Order: sequence, then structure tokens, then C-alpha cells
Amino acid sequence: MPTKTAAKKVECLNPNTGGKINIDSGIYELFSKAIYHTLKKGKALSFTQMVDGVHEYFGEKKIKFDGSVSWYAVTIKNDMEARGMIETFVQKGKKLHRLKK
Repeated sequence: MPTKTAAKKVECLNPNTGGKINIDSGIYELFSKAIYHTLKKGKALSFTQMVDGVHEYFGEKKIKFDGSVSWYAVTIKNDMEARGMIETFVQKGKKLHRLKK
């Protein structure tokens, strides 16, 4: 009897809660590339601006994604922050995100 192979998973860390969640590696790669592409423009962005950038990236690459873009974006952004790739800071009362230098 054939067995179904499990999809590769990536363990995402949350720097705020210390929690962990497993996400399909393909989805993780897709969103981490989109977030990186959005933030590499050099400008610090709010979360909403970052999610808008992910939507633009998907549009440019003609990627259709049926899940919640915002949920995956925040989860993978938190993981990238925990791994030291992204930094979050407050400026003029706004929480902003940028690639770590």
C-alpha cells in the first residue's frame, strides 16, 4: 500500500511569545522571499505596508495564494525577526520593520 509522504515543514518562532508553529516549507519560502523583496527597497515599513508589498510581489510574479496572506505574513515576519533577519522598531509612535543591517 503506498504511503503518503509528509510535506516538509519549517518551525517558525515567535519572538514575542516564544511559541512555535510548523508551516509548509514551500509557503515559508514563498512568503520569506516576498517579505525580503518588499523590505530590501531600504525603506522601513509598517506591517500594513509590508503586507501590501507582499500582495504586489504576488501580482508581479503571477502567484495565486488562497490562504490568509496577512496571517502567513505576520507569522513568517515574526520568525524572520526571531532569526535576526528583520528588526522591528518604533519611530514617531509607529511600529516599523526593516531588514537588519
